[in-house]
Amino acid sequence: MLTADAAGAVARAYGLPGPARLTGPAARGQLGQVWRLETDAGSHAVKEWFAGPDLDTATRDADLSDAARAQGVLTPTVVRTADGAVATVVEGTAVRVFEWVDLRPPTRRLDPVAVGRALAGLHRAGRPSDEPVDNWFSTGFGEERWRELHARVAAEGAPFADELGALVDDLVAVESVLEPHASPIVCHRDLWADNVLATTDGRVCVLDFENLGPADPSQELAMVLFEFGDDDPARARRLNTAYVDAGGPGRVRRRGHFTMLVAEQAHIGQLACSRWVGAGSASERERLAAWFREIPDDPVTLPRIDRVLAAVR
Repeated sequence: MLTADAAGAVARAYGLPGPARLTGPAARGQLGQVWRLETDAGSHAVKEWFAGPDLDTATRDADLSDAARAQGVLTPTVVRTADGAVATVVEGTAVRVFEWVDLRPPTRRLDPVAVGRALAGLHRAGRPSDEPVDNWFSTGFGEERWRELHARVAAEGAPFADELGALVDDLVAVESVLEPHASPIVCHRDLWADNVLATTDGRVCVLDFENLGPADPSQELAMVLFEFGDDDPARARRLNTAYVDAGGPGRVRRRGHFTMLVAEQAHIGQLACSRWVGAGSASERERLAAWFREIPDDPVTLPRIDRVLAAVR
């Protein structure tokens, strides 16, 4: 793991001049955390992973980030080492460096027009892909496994067991929408509110391209309509219109276009629950319980899908 003492080593690895100071972590996600690096070249964000990344994938996501910037999407510039690498190992820790952007806290109430235009730019930048779509974005969990998972967390005394039990029927029902991804392109695939943020001057900034890969743009549009529509048909309609007007290729026409959203709900729920059972500390169990509760606090259900469809058809 990084410490403040690694500031000089990170700066040298990325050719950043002058005295260096590393502070933070400034932000933490499920897969890593971000520090702030100050040098004579200004401020930069340093991302470290809790487990080492696939460096080939890191190169691909930098390519998509660059292509998105060329389409007018605001996203932090990727800083490369002297050898042109986007990621390197500093004192045993894999790190990346980005332009620092001052951001506001996450909210789903961003300007829906700005979000729609940003998504259209991302999709204009994404190339067609013939790679298979990961199960995380394409498959559900199934009734038997949901009920087994509920029984397991209940037996372990999970504080969210009753919430999961009350939701199982809806979680099973919504998986009826699942269908294959049609005509995938390279998509961001992680456009939740913690990765699409307002800057302090009010623009919309897209972060964290590390989960990029093949997906149907219509399915990613459906996910964004759900997230940033925030169960408000007028917001969803404005976002969708802005996306279409800006040249976005996706169209949300049927329940099956919500496959990606439903699949992610299933896999996030399963992962949070199974990790809670295996967690070795009270603090980690508390963090995982909070992660799971994002689902019952804001579940993807058939009625909510149908409200988005009615707004954008």
